[in-house]
Amino acid sequence: MIDLHCHLLPAIDDGPPDLGAALRLAQAQAAAGVRTVAVTPHAIAAWPNDEARIARGLIEMRTALRAASIPLELVHGAEVDLRWALGRSDEELSGLTLDGGRWLLLESPLTATAPLEEGVATLRRRGFEILLAHPERAPLLQREPQQVARLVRAGVRTQVTAGALEGRFGRHVQRCALALMESGLAHTFASDSHSAERRRPGLREPLEQAGFGAAVRLLCEEHPAMVLAGQAPPETVALKRRRGLLGRLRG
Repeated sequence: MIDLHCHLLPAIDDGPPDLGAALRLAQAQAAAGVRTVAVTPHAIAAWPNDEARIARGLIEMRTALRAASIPLELVHGAEVDLRWALGRSDEELSGLTLDGGRWLLLESPLTATAPLEEGVATLRRRGFEILLAHPERAPLLQREPQQVARLVRAGVRTQVTAGALEGRFGRHVQRCALALMESGLAHTFASDSHSAERRRPGLREPLEQAGFGAAVRLLCEEHPAMVLAGQAPPETVALKRRRGLLGRLRG
């Protein structure tokens, strides 16, 4: 499987504080069946990570993974804040795309005032494709879910996260994640892991527990591979769900 959202690099944001903790997270990813991880430290005013700093972290982690015999491939990336991104040059943002391609992993604004649709349109006009991280957690999108549909029609693709589907951010966020998946607006699925213990890794189990086991290959392998290859997953994603879990998740 491919996890396109993981705060794996040590001492660079709110992920692992040191190399030992980062290796524990990497080992947990591999044990959960993940083979490729996009390292996506925050790129925001509080953690203004750039291409050079992330590249140095990647070299350190790849060396440590080889020494520890952990079978995990790492690719370059970042979780980019919208307001921060709009103030960066094209060259700066190109150094933060997923595996050096066309796609930016854009953090869904956790405040209601960020100009999401306008900002996304600006970034796309500048030549960047947008993979929108955890839209289920954004208050604006929770209140106006039709915005997600508009963004998707405009070319944006989404990334629902495991913790949301498991209910780690509360029942309301869980229901929003479920609604995105049932409405065909979930294009990829990621861990957003920060440590082996906090927002722990794992993609298959959360999907299976929510009744979406049949979607593992699509959301965790095929569509992430398309993104890394510079392609766009289909606009609408029809997911089959085992209905027996509906009451447990919504009741």
